[in-house]
Amino acid sequence: MKTGKFDNVVQRSPVLNRLVTDKNNKSFANNADQTQLVDGTFLYWLNLNAASTLRGKTIKRLFLDEISNVEEGDEGNPLRLAEQRAATFTDGLVMCASTPKLPDDLICTEYQLSDQRKYFVTCPHCQQEHTLEWENVRFEFKQINGGKRAIPDEDTARLVCPCCEHEITEAERARIVKHGRWIATNPEVKDVAGFHISRLYSPIITIKTLVQSFAVAHYEFNLQSFYNNDLGLPYDDQMNQEIDSLLLENLREEFDVKSIPDEALAITMGIDQQLDRLECTTLAWSENHVWVVDHRSFFSPDCTKYTAKAYQELDAYVNADFRTVSGRKIKVLCAFVDSSNGNASNTIYRFCAGKKLFRAIKGSSSTTSDLFKESRTGGHNLVVLNVNEGKTTVRRLLNGALSEEADQLPLQLHFSSTLPDDYFDQLTSEELKRKGDSLRWIIKKGIKRNETLDCLNYALIAMNYCLSRVGFKDLRIYKSNQTNDKYNENKPESRTTTRRKSNWLGKK
Repeated sequence: MKTGKFDNVVQRSPVLNRLVTDKNNKSFANNADQTQLVDGTFLYWLNLNAASTLRGKTIKRLFLDEISNVEEGDEGNPLRLAEQRAATFTDGLVMCASTPKLPDDLICTEYQLSDQRKYFVTCPHCQQEHTLEWENVRFEFKQINGGKRAIPDEDTARLVCPCCEHEITEAERARIVKHGRWIATNPEVKDVAGFHISRLYSPIITIKTLVQSFAVAHYEFNLQSFYNNDLGLPYDDQMNQEIDSLLLENLREEFDVKSIPDEALAITMGIDQQLDRLECTTLAWSENHVWVVDHRSFFSPDCTKYTAKAYQELDAYVNADFRTVSGRKIKVLCAFVDSSNGNASNTIYRFCAGKKLFRAIKGSSSTTSDLFKESRTGGHNLVVLNVNEGKTTVRRLLNGALSEEADQLPLQLHFSSTLPDDYFDQLTSEELKRKGDSLRWIIKKGIKRNETLDCLNYALIAMNYCLSRVGFKDLRIYKSNQTNDKYNENKPESRTTTRRKSNWLGKK
């Protein structure tokens, strides 16, 4: 700040130059940490990340820049330490400024503690006061890269009033910004003034330019830069945020594969093939709930061979009877088995061939393809999955399960208390990173296992695959015809029949 900005400005400004002592004159105390003014006062240049620079100084006015980059050290919040330097003055001033980065960084925290002033403008059409927000910028998307990607089209950009939906032209935007006013949106706070502004108010930037900037950020998968620098907003990257392991462990509930919740309508499974084992996740689900009721492994010395015992054990498990806590039978609709391991692909094809419940699957190399698509490659029936999109869904459901609105979500994810100890470690083993021309889920550095994530992903996509063939209405009918054995012991067989387009549910 001192050498890169302040010294250069002083040299080029005759007015400021007369206020600052000559840095080459040894009669004055000028160095890298302080600047002496002609009137005998000093400007101190301090580093908030180095608490030692704050000691022993009494400062009436503190100007703290880019505090979002400041980290809390061993001596506590450096901002609070800096504020103590001005505590002895009744008219002291502490001013903080920064481009925000993340929702919980220092500048965002300080703004929340202020009166939260925002700049309001008046619509030239309906005369309603409002703030300029990115949500009120409208644009269309255009195709690029031969239709493989779509980015915002700056030529279609326009700003509309949130109250009357009328378009605000650039000339009108300049006029309403000129005559706007600051309004405190948290007026209960009287001693701290906070201001937020974005480039939507800038007279030297057009709405078209902003959309162009957004298009570049969208194409480069760098939305944080746009939100931070152009909109002056923190960016919450929920897909890559670290999750507290204790919070994840608290998601475990008291149900398992032998006591499936009665609300469940059907079961799907996802199986991942490893050299010495087959790992299987079992999901029970309804319209609004998904229960991860089990994750287990079937071991054999060499699972690349069709004769491996693990395949027989898997077949027996998938075809076993599953029941809810009340004793009602619940049907397995489908089990997806990964065939991506080249050394075992033919084994998986052979194992799944002719079996009603098993489907061989393979991950698609595309991040924009359909979630699932049936294919016949090399004479084998395959279901090709967009595993990247599926893992994004897994992370979204996981974030939702940890949110305060978990009970109100349209699809809620639940985890059995019997899942392996490292289940959640594997479930959060990947991160969303740019790779080539797309964003992809890749395993984190230093992490070796991600099987529970893969299996849950396969089982969830299997659920969607089944629902594309048999709807919830059919599943409800099937459930109504299933009773526990004790209740049905002496009951005559029902004559009710239901016509179906497929044999997915088999006999009632």
